[in-house]
Amino acid sequence: MLRPILSVAGGVIIAFVIVMAGDMISQSLAASAGAAPTDMNDRAAMEAYVAGLPTAVLFAMLATWTVAAFAAAFVAGRFGRRGAWPGWVASGLFLCATAANLLMIPHPGWMAVAGVVLVVAAGWFGARVGSRGVARV
Repeated sequence: MLRPILSVAGGVIIAFVIVMAGDMISQSLAASAGAAPTDMNDRAAMEAYVAGLPTAVLFAMLATWTVAAFAAAFVAGRFGRRGAWPGWVASGLFLCATAANLLMIPHPGWMAVAGVVLVVAAGWFGARVGSRGVARV
């Protein structure tokens, strides 16, 4: 039972590393929109900042979330050796983190919907692909 738990943890860690790298790229793309608010708890300032971001930055974030969800599910499904469920657990945990991000930082409505749909789809697909050919013990 330890192997599936470690595979889920590894998948989630990989997902967060991918998101951190994607955030660094997004921040470099967002430099033209101005500096981010110094007080991240000021919701009005955050809404204004996000509204001023170029659409390419928002799409880059969506792409990063999608790749991260796929990677988390793939790694957990591949190394969990229990079928696809470790991948689904890893992508479910990543979905929870994505939802928390969407609630804490104001995002456009279309991005919130697309983010949830893409994370769920990528997680499902990553778990299926990652668990193929793995012996179910």
